[in-house]
Amino acid sequence: MMTDEQNFESVSALRNDIVALARRLRQSPRADSETWTALMALGAIERSGGQATPTLLATELELRSSNVAQILGELDHRGLIKRSADPGDKRKVRLSLTDTGLALVRETRTKRDQWLLNAMNACLTAEEQAQLIAAGVMMRRLASSSQAGAGDHLAGLR
Repeated sequence: MMTDEQNFESVSALRNDIVALARRLRQSPRADSETWTALMALGAIERSGGQATPTLLATELELRSSNVAQILGELDHRGLIKRSADPGDKRKVRLSLTDTGLALVRETRTKRDQWLLNAMNACLTAEEQAQLIAAGVMMRRLASSSQAGAGDHLAGLR
């Protein structure tokens, strides 16, 4: 049985591994002219299903409203997003993707998916690939967890 300190070290290593993979996935579509922030904004708008607002985008991307305004201005200028008045509150602006914006999101996702598939085929056995896919399901559950502050009891181990 592992001690709390050993578990903490293992979890720390896992976090570092996840960050390294996320960083590599971010780099995979770099041949494109898009910035990672623009791609993140487009992806967040797409995931919102027509409910995105500049405020919600700033919260999700952890950016200042002035930075979001600049990003949205550029995306709008390039014809990647549409702005429309909220039907219930004309003071609010709703954001959606244009067909061009949606195509760009899908294209960059496909490139990252292809990079990951190629890397998995090159580096992992079939069994390891299945394990990684299963781990992805668990990571999705972790990502949706609302256990804020759950690690507070480990503060003394840091």
